[in-house]
Amino acid sequence: YVGIQEAPGVMYSKLVSIPDTLMWRYFELLSFRSMEEIEQLRADVEAGANPRDVKIKLAEEIVARFHGEEAAANAHRAAGNRMKDGELPEDLPEVVLEVGEDMPVAAVLNKAGLVKNSAAARDLLAAGTVKVDGEVVDRSFVFAQGSTHVCQAGKKAFARIVLK
Repeated sequence: YVGIQEAPGVMYSKLVSIPDTLMWRYFELLSFRSMEEIEQLRADVEAGANPRDVKIKLAEEIVARFHGEEAAANAHRAAGNRMKDGELPEDLPEVVLEVGEDMPVAAVLNKAGLVKNSAAARDLLAAGTVKVDGEVVDRSFVFAQGSTHVCQAGKKAFARIVLK
């Protein structure tokens, strides 16, 4: 179930996670869209459109009804879903690392807890999924002592990292 008093991110997560077959019943009962529009969405999915994209439309509509348009536009952030390119989570954590020298990016990601271990950091770097201040970096990137950078490791791990 989806409670009408739940937080926008919780509502969004639950609605995006409903089974594809159940989504149509939710549209019929909860959406203000016309049946023609719902049938067009169903036809689009049957023709190959991603059902998740349709569920996102439903989730945004329902969240907007109970929490407002702004909450609906930002609900995916609170839900922990993948950020749109260049977007940062609202509750970006800050991690302060006490180090005595410059450090390679793999070691910083590991110490900051953005990856499980150094091997995972190297894998993400090799795949090109590590960003520092919005720019993709490779293994040669070095954090200077005294610097602060916003880092992203993979799709969901974000932090503002301060090296002291």
